Amino acid sequence: MKANKLILKSVLCLAVAGAIFTGCKKDKTEDNADESAIQITNGSDEARMSSETDDVADEANRVALAYPNFRGVGAIAIVTGNHIPCNSIIDTTLKSQGKLTITYNGNNCGGNRTRTGVITLQLPYNSATNTVTPWSAAGCVLTVTFVNYKVTRLSDGKSITINGIKYITNVNGGLMDDADSFASPIVHHITSSTMQITFDDGTTRTWSIDRTRTINRTNGLTTVTITGNSTQNGISNVSVWGVNRRGDNFTVSISTPIVLSSACDFHPISGVRVHKGVIRELTITFGVDQSGNPVSSGCPYGYRLNWVNKNGVAKQSILSYQ
Repeated sequence: MKANKLILKSVLCLAVAGAIFTGCKKDKTEDNADESAIQITNGSDEARMSSETDDVADEANRVALAYPNFRGVGAIAIVTGNHIPCNSIIDTTLKSQGKLTITYNGNNCGGNRTRTGVITLQLPYNSATNTVTPWSAAGCVLTVTFVNYKVTRLSDGKSITINGIKYITNVNGGLMDDADSFASPIVHHITSSTMQITFDDGTTRTWSIDRTRTINRTNGLTTVTITGNSTQNGISNVSVWGVNRRGDNFTVSISTPIVLSSACDFHPISGVRVHKGVIRELTITFGVDQSGNPVSSGCPYGYRLNWVNKNGVAKQSILSYQ
């Protein structure tokens, strides 16, 4: 009898120990899975916000080309084709005061996103002299206001909604027109402290921006180089900072300039961003293949996320451009 009781106790102990071990193993697996999901969200949130707001900056430039007194009557520019955004209505009532209002309600021209909401473009206006500083003038600051601007990806139905104001300074002047080549780069300095982002889960956060986009074009090939300008908490080359959807105070610095190419639908072909203040420091390398290797020719698959988890293990995820 005693032997039977001893065997029973041993079995129970082994069962409990096994359950504890299995539970711990499951917890660690779930923790790692959760951490990976969080890092993917951190990386994709910032990448989407930067991409969508930069798309608006480029679209604002194209809209300016469509209106001579907005771009500058005396500005030398080659303008071909239609520059009005697809599925949009442009209110030109206050055009003489340097203001255009774009209302979106439908798919973009690329057919991969649907957009709703309003964006206003305001050039510097002097009411005393009734004059507008044209967008082509060096140092001109264009004020871009987002009002419930919602962009939904058609590939997966995910969306972000943007409210707030950003400022684009045309540093050296000139226009991104339809010329085959630019004589000199077009430099746009973009700043904001009021960009309010609403994510898919309903979380709303306010982010700040301070970055420069330098646009070159040679023989029809356009490249855009993005750098960060701000210093936050001792971190230099910061392009975006704020509070993410988890409530973490974060900064994104551009350690290697991000380069986009028209040959690859303006997806990044190279560059590195570093996220600090998130669950684990996150490094994002743009322009990689499906295995995460940098692409030296042709168009890349997407971008690579690298971090070290709480157990000291190096982790990696590879995401595609969408």
